[in-house]
Amino acid sequence: MIRLVLLGLVLAGVWYLYRMVTQQGAASTPPPAQPANDAGPAEAAPPPEAEAEEMTECPVCRAYLPVGAHEGCGRPDCPIPAVAAAQEEGAGPPPEAPRAEEPPKPA
Repeated sequence: MIRLVLLGLVLAGVWYLYRMVTQQGAASTPPPAQPANDAGPAEAAPPPEAEAEEMTECPVCRAYLPVGAHEGCGRPDCPIPAVAAAQEEGAGPPPEAPRAEEPPKPA
């Protein structure tokens, strides 16, 4: 009988400690901030929209780079720096560069 009483006391103590810890953690978190003009959530300003950047594929390594990237993919045979230089001069885009051949697939 004494074992049941001790078990009950231990379980009650553990529950009491658990409640103290969880309530203390909840009390330490700050309440949500209210807007300075007391505007409701319906009147809040919408979040700014993310701008997507136009991408183009490098014909050599097939990596996607921003259209405005003048340095290219970094490979020595990358045609993107030449394309950017030609566009800056106003000559228009150079002819389409040939794609690098894919290695044969093993059978």
